Amino acid sequence: MNPDPFREGLAAARRGDFSTAADLWRGLAQKGDARAQYNLGYLYANGRGVAQDYPAALEWYIQAAEQGFAPAQFNLGVLYSNDDGVPTDFAVALKWYRAAAGQGDADAQFNLGIAYALGQGVTQDYVQAYRWYDLAATAGHDKAAKTRDSIAAELTPEQLAKCQRPAARN
Repeated sequence: MNPDPFREGLAAARRGDFSTAADLWRGLAQKGDARAQYNLGYLYANGRGVAQDYPAALEWYIQAAEQGFAPAQFNLGVLYSNDDGVPTDFAVALKWYRAAAGQGDADAQFNLGIAYALGQGVTQDYVQAYRWYDLAATAGHDKAAKTRDSIAAELTPEQLAKCQRPAARN
């Protein structure tokens, strides 16, 4: 049976041997494996098995995200939202959150709800916030339903009725 460096890296990470995981994933990442690129980005972002290095994390996340890998797209949104090693740029964060949310990523949908509720990078819009929280709740996000329901208090009865129509959820 041929060794699978990606799975071996996962096993090493589960054991807490992040250095070995990084070594195993680096070769795959350099060959374009989006999962390995994402995982390597995570290790660099968090200083696990490698020195914390946000520029390296950013580089690996971007490579995976550009291949359509939703977890990397979400994490890029987080980096740009939270000033984690890159200057805060809500427009860039929203680009990546939207890409991940379009693939059904509940965390990205939830963070888009936050952006609309707070007006971060977009005009504050409680209707849009409600819709994103509703999508996140439908996708199983544990805080989304409660947050959606709290946003409902900010809506007029007409806005709420519009949000709750099935066609509005698409």
